Amino acid sequence: MKTPSPADFNGFPQGPKTYLWTPENMPDPQPHQIAATTEEVAAPGFDPDANRIATLQWFQPPAEANRTDVCLVVVSGGGYGCCCDIPSFAPVVQQVLAAGVNCVNFIYRTPRAQGIPLYQTAWEDAQRAIRMVRAQAPEHGVDPDKIGVAGCSAGSHLCMLLALSARTPAYKPVDALDNLPCHVAWAIPMCPAYVLTDGLLEPNAWGGRGPDIGIDPVFAFDDLSCPCCFLHGGNDQYSPYASIKSYRRLREMGVRTELHLEAGAPHGFANYTRLKPAPYILAFLQRLGLLPAPPDLVFSDRTKDQDLAATVAWEKDPQHDLHLIS
Repeated sequence: MKTPSPADFNGFPQGPKTYLWTPENMPDPQPHQIAATTEEVAAPGFDPDANRIATLQWFQPPAEANRTDVCLVVVSGGGYGCCCDIPSFAPVVQQVLAAGVNCVNFIYRTPRAQGIPLYQTAWEDAQRAIRMVRAQAPEHGVDPDKIGVAGCSAGSHLCMLLALSARTPAYKPVDALDNLPCHVAWAIPMCPAYVLTDGLLEPNAWGGRGPDIGIDPVFAFDDLSCPCCFLHGGNDQYSPYASIKSYRRLREMGVRTELHLEAGAPHGFANYTRLKPAPYILAFLQRLGLLPAPPDLVFSDRTKDQDLAATVAWEKDPQHDLHLIS
């Protein structure tokens, strides 16, 4: 299959890159890490030493006629070994841009950190990235209180850290930018990896099942936890129970959240046949009141006990799709 290029989509970042750190203030520098997409790494003449610092890059802005003040930060996955999702995200970003949502691409340091949690440098970069987007929001017509994130796999793990653990500092402040908050207003975790205690480094050893398997305590579910929309495949090696358990926890907290499971689908949103991300992202933003909603938009008045019963029923018979909206 032909790999998309900027000529095929406007869903590739096109603006100048903003570096999130200076070489002097970047926390936990590790000589084996770079901040670049797999396409950049594969290009002739790639220089690792010129790509050591995490970056932001804004996409072409939406058409002025329907442009909103909402912003989506795109977070690539890649097992914390690389940032490989940009071509897969391109058609999603194209549809989100067409709906008037501003988009910005975030590239963090990989491969996995050594001697500290495997995600630590990426988490540092992620908190800094949200602060930088907040600082740049006025020049891009973005409301700093309407910044959200979407990611896949390891990228979703980062999204969940931003969405659920904003009170936990990933690094010590280095300059005035760190006076800005790093919480997000909404998140779209798609097939999040490394969430449950039977799969903190690799796929879930026990499928996320069992009374002793829980959510990694690094996810604080603090008072800044924001609305989340989880998309997950029912046959994912990174268990859908990561999304199920997180959904239940947010429901218990009274935080608006959604859960969408595609029966039989494997890992990776590009493999979904019915859970096409863009429509779910846009409907979620409409239900949050961030985008204009059509009159037939679906809402729900289900109780959390009814939703719990629905997830339990899905566990017994995971051969059907599950859609829960709170």
